[in-house]
Amino acid sequence: GTGVLRCGAIAADPASRTITVGNQEVNLSPREYALLLCLLRNRGQVLSRSQLLDKVWGLDFEGGERAVDVQVKNLRSALGEAGVFKAGYKLEEEAQ
Repeated sequence: GTGVLRCGAIAADPASRTITVGNQEVNLSPREYALLLCLLRNRGQVLSRSQLLDKVWGLDFEGGERAVDVQVKNLRSALGEAGVFKAGYKLEEEAQ
């Protein structure tokens, strides 16, 4: 479907490629946008890094799973307190 995808305060409109949090439009890189769309479409499911790499980056991607962490971090800071990740990608604590 082409409908607006929502999760809490976050709304993604694939038709216009816009993301809003509340009433505020958020500018995301194409990769961050694709990642957010993937998370919204799979809302409520826990996606592993390798699943996200496959869905968002594609099979020909040369980087590693760290790329997912970087983009998730970027996405989190872009979205602020909206908390999309409680609904989707389950971040696990890295052993220090």
